[in-house]
Amino acid sequence: MKKILFEISKEHPTLPRSEAKACLEAEGVYFNAVESNDTFLFVEAEASKPLINRIAERVAFSFFIDEVLFISPPSLKNLLSKALSKDIEIEGSFRVRCENHQSHKTLKSVEVEQKLGEIYAQTYPVNIKNPDAEIRVILTDERWYVCKKSVKIDRSSFEARKVQHRPFFSPISLHPRLARAMVNLSKVAKGETLLDPFCGTGGILLEAGLIGVNLIGGDIQETMVDGCKKTLDVYNIKNYNLFQCDISEIPSKVNLVDAVVTDFPYGRAATTNREKTVSLYKRAFKTIDEVLKEDGRAVVTLPNMEAVEQGKGFLRLEEVHPWRVHKSLTRYITVYEKK
Repeated sequence: MKKILFEISKEHPTLPRSEAKACLEAEGVYFNAVESNDTFLFVEAEASKPLINRIAERVAFSFFIDEVLFISPPSLKNLLSKALSKDIEIEGSFRVRCENHQSHKTLKSVEVEQKLGEIYAQTYPVNIKNPDAEIRVILTDERWYVCKKSVKIDRSSFEARKVQHRPFFSPISLHPRLARAMVNLSKVAKGETLLDPFCGTGGILLEAGLIGVNLIGGDIQETMVDGCKKTLDVYNIKNYNLFQCDISEIPSKVNLVDAVVTDFPYGRAATTNREKTVSLYKRAFKTIDEVLKEDGRAVVTLPNMEAVEQGKGFLRLEEVHPWRVHKSLTRYITVYEKK
């Protein structure tokens, strides 16, 4: 079992942690969650380097995935003592980087970097600008983690896929990072099939397609379906099936799917064809229940807790992550499983 630490984003108090765990499960990694807070997730896992790389390719709300070398009580003296007593292997040059997440910072990160670097510099060459390996020290109030960086997550790629950079634009589209996290929460694996019954501009389908998932998308507006196709084609996504239809028509068009991930229309800027959202959501949840495989997951963005409760009439509620968009709008990223 390897000791692995996800350095997660503080953009949300619960979503990054749940996403990292879901990615591990989606890739078939057996793991035991040891400790976590709003800055990291520490697990023991049976994960090879290729598997870690695969998880890094899909996770959205993490910065780094590290291999934990050792853990120290929260003091510089203890950390340096452990560093002297524990042999580590570094291939080539190295540098040390420290992230201080203590509530009361009585120690500067640079001091940790210098002192620990001096110990390892007795054996390995230092290269501050372009090292072969990076030793990362994570300071918390309870414990200090000394790690070796396995992968840095390419977060810039999500910014590059924001809707204004895609061939079809709509102001109500989800941020690619959030769309990817929703896909990950579904635990869908490469080669499995994901349905978005309100596909809109195709942001969710795009993020799923980029990790090798087969795609099915539907929307009541033909212009949205055409725009979604343009987006998928520009990103060279091949395995998709799109159609214009009402939500209730979908079971007649598709076989059972492994996951459903979608952003429900809210009845404001989004069109509901003048149907009240309570009625539309009832039909939508019924459709999702009909097309979802046993043990399949549905990840749905909803406008309020009343809608979350409505979904419980059809599916088993697993998680709710309130996402505050601005003062007057909170979205609820909701995870259901087939009953």
